[in-house]
Amino acid sequence: MLVWQNEKSIPVCKVALAGDFLPASGLQLPANHTWNDVASGFHSYFDKTDVAIMNLECCVDVRDAEVQPKMGLGDSFSAAPDVLDFPVRLGLTVVGLANNHISDFGEEGIARTLQALIARGLTPLGIGRTLSEPPPTYLAKGPAGQRIGIWAAARHLTDLATRKKTGIEPATRRRAEEAVAKLREQKACLKIAYLHAGLERTNRPDPDDVALMDDLARMGFDVVTACHSHRISGYRLIARGDGSSAFCFYGLGSISSGVIYSALEREGLVINLSLSDAGELARIEVLPVRLEESGWGRIPLSADACVTLNRFVQLSEEIASGAYKKNFYADLRNDFFGKYYRDIQAAFQNGGMRGLASKLGRIRMRHLNRALQRGIG
Repeated sequence: MLVWQNEKSIPVCKVALAGDFLPASGLQLPANHTWNDVASGFHSYFDKTDVAIMNLECCVDVRDAEVQPKMGLGDSFSAAPDVLDFPVRLGLTVVGLANNHISDFGEEGIARTLQALIARGLTPLGIGRTLSEPPPTYLAKGPAGQRIGIWAAARHLTDLATRKKTGIEPATRRRAEEAVAKLREQKACLKIAYLHAGLERTNRPDPDDVALMDDLARMGFDVVTACHSHRISGYRLIARGDGSSAFCFYGLGSISSGVIYSALEREGLVINLSLSDAGELARIEVLPVRLEESGWGRIPLSADACVTLNRFVQLSEEIASGAYKKNFYADLRNDFFGKYYRDIQAAFQNGGMRGLASKLGRIRMRHLNRALQRGIG
């Protein structure tokens, strides 16, 4: 689906942005298939791609690293190093690690994951710096020397970096300003913010996340994306004060995942950006992904593709009108208190009184406000 085009520009450079890749839990290779085989099904989406990124939603090659206790609900995920054949076969350049599972096996798990990625020629992004250091960014070059800059960061996690401690890059306005300034200094013509944001069990973005993503677009990022909810959402064009445009995609869903709780989590999007010789955005396409019963993603048949793209259009219209807010809060109220009760129970079972205190300390007022919000659209 073509969502935007500059008819005066000729596309010569291709950038692909995919969502979550979770090669753990129930995601098993089909009989007599390899990771290269399953990746080859996306050939047309990633063919001749110059820069590509996806979010790796698990640790890799942790070996004997100990799983870290979770103070609440949630599984810990790891995978064997051969899963990296999948992003390598797709021609990926960057792998986002700013997410809620990269710390599942502690510092050792992070270190082993970084080593595994680098050994395969993949660039990990979104972790490993303190806030006293410049934000971790990646600068790629297109065929005509176009400079494409990427910053990966996450919202609302417990293992975020501080001024003295390395950790996951936090998606804050201040840190974003530092990142966009750094990319400007490097003369990046296309600046991408790749965020871990959103909530599970809803296709609508959190209004707080929307406000941040829109701000990032206005401050200088040309494309801002989010993944984490494992569901697709819509997009919006942001008109900037200098007359240029930026684009926010509020939910990319998954490209393949071993954890699926709803039929709505069987959808994903790949965003294809095309640049001109001069590095200007020339074309933006949204390509649908369908996850099979096994969790493997594939290019969908026309009927499934239409369903996903129609949902994308509908959600984009909700975002444009503001109606998404009411629907987001309605989604959130469904089983909100039941979920938090189960989460608190799990915290006590996993960590006793200490775990319970930790969980209660992290239940922010924004969570209660979300549940009780009437959501005036």
